[in-house]
Amino acid sequence: MVINLFLLQSNSTELNNHKIHSELQFPSDYIPLTVDIIIEEEFIQDKRHTIIKNSEDKFKFVNNFIIKFKNINTTNIFDKNSLKCKVQEYTNISELTWVMYSCLVNIMR
Repeated sequence: MVINLFLLQSNSTELNNHKIHSELQFPSDYIPLTVDIIIEEEFIQDKRHTIIKNSEDKFKFVNNFIIKFKNINTTNIFDKNSLKCKVQEYTNISELTWVMYSCLVNIMR
């Protein structure tokens, strides 16, 4: 008698998708085992935004970023909500400035 082992992780989703076909037993005592393995779609990013080092866009980005940050009025931060609003304003400026000066490039694999 030959015993073949099929090893799976204990938390593997394949454990609930296996079938032992004892009705198809071979003369050599082998019994077919099939496992349905579910393959899920996964998003793989192949592009990203970047600014070329020492380019004109890099200098424009930095200067524009500094100017916009300096223009934010922080004297009216009195409580947690007003602080959250200012943080969101900083975030928006960062993202918009980045998108304005960066370019989309392919990621090499």
